[in-house]
Parts: sequence; C-alpha cells; structure tokens
Amino acid sequence: MSNSYSNELLISKDSILVGQQVQIEILSSIDSYTDSNDLLDQFNSFEIIDFSIMDTVIIDSFKYLKYKLNITSWDSGTYKFEDLGSSKKIIVSEIETNENEIKQIKENLKISFSLVDYWIYILIILILAMIYFLVKNYLKKTERVLEIVEKEVKLDSIELTINKLDILKKEKLWKKDEINLHFTKASNIIRKYLELKFNFSALEIPTADIILKYKEFNQDDFSIKMLYKILSSCELAKFAKNQPNESEILIHLENCKDFVINSKKL
Repeated sequence: MSNSYSNELLISKDSILVGQQVQIEILSSIDSYTDSNDLLDQFNSFEIIDFSIMDTVIIDSFKYLKYKLNITSWDSGTYKFEDLGSSKKIIVSEIETNENEIKQIKENLKISFSLVDYWIYILIILILAMIYFLVKNYLKKTERVLEIVEKEVKLDSIELTINKLDILKKEKLWKKDEINLHFTKASNIIRKYLELKFNFSALEIPTADIILKYKEFNQDDFSIKMLYKILSSCELAKFAKNQPNESEILIHLENCKDFVINSKKL
C-alpha cells in the first residue's frame, strides 16, 4: 500500500447474489476519518450486518484504523468504492429462477379408509378378546371347584381357618412392608370362616352388618366384641389409618385363632 491512499479495502468476494454476505476489511487513515460513522456512510447502499473496529496499526509512521464489516445488498447492481480511495467494486446479481421448474402444487392426498386394510388388526383384537373371556370363564370355574373342594375337604371349617392363619403368620408380610396386604388376608380368612360356619355372605358386606348377622347365632357379648375388634383392626390397617407394629400384629393373629376356636361349640 502506498502513502497516497487514505483507505485500502480487502473484499472477501467481488461478486455475490442478492442477499448474500460479503466481508470487508478497511485500513483507514486516522487523519482521514475521525468518526466511524463517516466511514459507515460510504456503505449506505448496503445493509450492514456487523461492524467492528479491529485494531490500530502503524505503517511508515502513520496511524491507521483497521475496520471489519459484514454487508449484504437486496438490490442488484455494481457498487464502487471510489470515495474510499479504492478501485475495487462489488457486483450484486439477481437470483435466476426458471419458471419451468416451478411445479404446480399438488392437491392434498385423499386417504380412503377401508376395514379391509385393517383386517389383521381387527382379527388380533378379536382373538385377544376371545382369549380374555375364555381365561375369565376358566378362572370362575376353577374358583367354584376350589370352593367345592374346600367344603368337601376332610378338615372342618375351624381347622381349615386355623391352618390359613398359620400360613399367613409364616408369610410375615409385615416385614416386607406389606402390612395392608396382611390385614386384608386376615379379614378375608375370618369372613370366609363366618360364611362356612354360619352360612351367610360375609365377604362383601361391611363390618356392622356382619356383627348384626353374627348376633343371630351367638349372643355372647365377649365373642361379639372380639369379632368387632378383629374386623375393625383390619379395616384401620387396610386404609392406612393405623400401622400396628409386629407385636400388635401377632396379638391380632392370636385373637383371630381364639375367636375361631371359641366358636366351635356354636
């Protein structure tokens, strides 16, 4: 660069399409431009994307400012920078479009729905539904058979219930954080015993109704209170209103056994 130039431009590319960006670096004499706004005015024909003063340099004892710009143009044409003391130029060209390549927009594809297209899914659903009902019916029949076997087993209802309570005790569900399940099973064992012993439905009715039914067979106040205590304790534990400890759980199991044994004479 000679000292006769007040500015020197370094342009990243001298030919672009409309909207493309060009990077320009300018070395400007401090004596020529004291305000960067004066320099930016030389680019009024462009849109300035970014502008920064990079550094101050000294060449042959003269101070220069080094600027950096990113610019673009939305109008085609040839742009010169003679006012900046440079013979360089930028040619901006329009983006060529080929009308023959513009294709007609297709209409929305209409999807025809037919059950035939989904016959495999329908068949699978039907098969699963059939399997569900067959299994359900099988389980119901199995339950009935078990009930019959239970009634015909040599053990009477008292021995059968005591055995169930012993099995429940050995499971130690309370040590597995399954206290609710333990008391649910205990309640069902006593209720089932009442059904077998006194021949009334006890599994699906509330405790109060069970007590009323039981009074028809036993007027003993102690037995009635014991049965109420057993069933109400189960309900409190099942609904997390009371979380008994191991000692209380074992006492509850013994109360269940005592109730069953004491009702043997009825």
